[in-house]
Amino acid sequence: MSKSPNILLFGGTTEGKATANWLNDMGFSFYYSTKTPSAFRVPQDCIKMDGALSVDEMFAFCQEKKIKVIIDAAHPYATELHHNIAACAKSIDLPFIRVERSFIDFPESSFVSYVSSLDEMVRYVCENGYTRVLSLLGVKSIDFLHKKLNAKQVWYRILDRQLSCDTALECGVEQNRIIASSAFENLNDAKTLIEEQNIEVLLTKDSGFNGLFHHKVEIANNYKIPLLVLERPALPVYNELVKCRADLRMAIQKYLILPKLELAHGFTTGTCAAICTKAAANLLMGAERSVEEFIFLPDGEKVTMPIHTSGVENGSAFITVIKNSGDDPDLTDGMVIGCHLSLNYTGEIQFVQGEGVGTVRLPGLGLPIGEPAVNKVPRLMIVKELERIRDDYELEEGFDVSIFIPHGKQLAEKTFNPRLGVEGGLSIIGSTGRIKPFSSEAYVETIKRQIDVVCENKGQHVIMNSGGRSERYLKKHFHDLSDFAFVQYGNYIGEALKTASNRGLTKVSMGIMTGKAVKLAEGHLDTHSRNVVMNKAFIHELAESCGYEDVILNQVKDITMARELETIFQFSLEEPFFKLLKSKCQNACSSVVKGFELDIILINNEGKII
Repeated sequence: MSKSPNILLFGGTTEGKATANWLNDMGFSFYYSTKTPSAFRVPQDCIKMDGALSVDEMFAFCQEKKIKVIIDAAHPYATELHHNIAACAKSIDLPFIRVERSFIDFPESSFVSYVSSLDEMVRYVCENGYTRVLSLLGVKSIDFLHKKLNAKQVWYRILDRQLSCDTALECGVEQNRIIASSAFENLNDAKTLIEEQNIEVLLTKDSGFNGLFHHKVEIANNYKIPLLVLERPALPVYNELVKCRADLRMAIQKYLILPKLELAHGFTTGTCAAICTKAAANLLMGAERSVEEFIFLPDGEKVTMPIHTSGVENGSAFITVIKNSGDDPDLTDGMVIGCHLSLNYTGEIQFVQGEGVGTVRLPGLGLPIGEPAVNKVPRLMIVKELERIRDDYELEEGFDVSIFIPHGKQLAEKTFNPRLGVEGGLSIIGSTGRIKPFSSEAYVETIKRQIDVVCENKGQHVIMNSGGRSERYLKKHFHDLSDFAFVQYGNYIGEALKTASNRGLTKVSMGIMTGKAVKLAEGHLDTHSRNVVMNKAFIHELAESCGYEDVILNQVKDITMARELETIFQFSLEEPFFKLLKSKCQNACSSVVKGFELDIILINNEGKII
């Protein structure tokens, strides 16, 4: 890594910390700037700085330090900062990249209203005669609201930080109107206040998942009280707007050469959960809040992660980290993963449900039905850490372990979890604790788990398919089968068929679209484009062996995509080409099929199957 940082990163948010991970994995050093001091520990050769910077100060800093790229990962509502950064970047012609957080459009609710300013928000409260108000806007709005709503009863929920509490008190707010909260994944303190004080209206920002906006909407709907939402401010014009590691890599390569070309390894949700659990246990036992924590992976490697947030409330400790998946295209990269931990009197270590982690509803995963989907190896890692702490402190009590992922419920909709019998969230996974970049291991492991679920639920017939589109076509054809009977193999045909062999299945119907079929027919049981590309010479040989005339054979020579074969030949088993193609696919699979009947089903681009 370079000893002279030439990137200025504005952070102080979940996105800022994730961006720090991403830049470090790419080999960049950087300056990490926040308005207020933070405990976040930047990587080696990087420099942390705090304090607000004016446009002139930014300009001078960038000139002095020879900054080449500015990255803005600050809070969405830090309007002045965003525009100061834009002005600085424009004045010295520096590339300006924005890392934006995830927002979701919720279904319309009669309880949710958007306003364009704090003035409009105050006017709405007054015009509607609301007298009991709960502000979830954060500490920066307190001075304005307290002056404008001093005739109302207003409570303010803020972060449990001394600086935030001091700021609220300096504005003249009474101590009993301040809710200093460290609860990350829920708003139980807000719910309690709503019930006890008969709160009439809620005030908040549309701060996305990382700002718990989805919880605030749910609270408004559940309690049937208005939620006034301050609209997201307009952002300045950026050179690049990115939301993930891959986007940032592509954007930054336009301006800088990557110092490190090899792909970075990452760590599983299981490793993150185990680190959070250990740190939470130490905090619960009275240890000082730490800026980082370590564990040993199953093979003995020591892994250390920075702590994102931490706290102790009502006999429960919580810790969160920002997941770093390395250069693997993982859904949870940059997401918050955490653990709530409390003592129990059973003497046992128990896993209890946490937000965003799924619940096991079907056998086949090796986990108890009805328990959180924390897989075997992560469970062992967590139990090992907690048992050591029990021994150190000679505890007779046990622990209740609640792993949570605030985005988990929504992210799970993009995974195989629903068909595996895991409802309502993601699984905490990982057999080694590490993630290899672009590794096939995780996908193959998912195939095995899917087939395990089929077998455990007495399924006899599996429908294999390459992905979502082919699965939709096959579900229309095999409409009488349960969802768990449909298994996606992606590109790993051989691994899927090997897994299905000698498992008690009687039949596997394998759907395959033309593009993969021509690769499989040539004998490639892994059809990924990094391993094999369409072989036009082989396709021409197939057509030639069927006895087609030269005019047809010349059309075959000219194709650029396999799907063009569907326009040259009639898509039917009466057509010699597709009859031979299906036979070749069947023969290619025969070496790995044991104990069941395999039926190859060809699927064209319009969804017709033969």
